[in-house]
Order: sequence, then C-alpha cells, then structure tokens
Amino acid sequence: MLLGTTIRKLRMASGLSQAELARRARLSSSFLSLVEHDKREPTLSVLRRLADELRVPFGVILVSALGDFASDPKWEGPVSKLLEAFRLQLLTQATEEQQSSLFESREVSASSDR
Repeated sequence: MLLGTTIRKLRMASGLSQAELARRARLSSSFLSLVEHDKREPTLSVLRRLADELRVPFGVILVSALGDFASDPKWEGPVSKLLEAFRLQLLTQATEEQQSSLFESREVSASSDR
C-alpha cells in the first residue's frame, strides 16, 4: 500500500504526469496507474526504471515496499515502527532533494533565457 503512494508522491514532486513517467520508464500508463493504486505489484526491474526516471535512490523505492511488509499485522511492534521511521526519513530526504534540483534547473533555464 505504501509503494504506490510513494511512487505517486515522488512523481508529483518531480512534476511529471503519469503518462510522461510511464513513457520514460517504458511502461503503459494503465500499468503505472495500477501500481500507484496498489492494484499491481511491479517487478524489481520496473522499480529500478521508476527510481531512475524519478531520480531517487533505488533504496527509497525498496523501503516503500518494505513499508508494505511492515504494515502486516504479524510484524506489529518495534520492527514495523523502525521500518516506517526509516521509510519516512528516506522519502522526505528524496522529495526535498528532488524539489531542490527542480528549482536549480528552473533557475538555470531562466538565466539562459535572458
């Protein structure tokens, strides 16, 4: 459940439409939509392509998948809390870095347009 939300949030922070990310990652838009809504589980190679196109460390995507694992009731307790804290830290860091790089690229574009 966390994986799809993470991919969607990273995509939106990157300023990409679902169709554009799907095209770049060589996926169909419908498949990406299913992944973002946690109705399909992508392979590791698909997750790698998504991480590359979203310009986030592959670990961020993997930690999201681990968050799904940690939310299983049989893992309640310290392990799930630790995984969730780690996942949120990586996601926040990746989103901040992505937004920062977007602003930097816009500044470069704006200065070259002058």
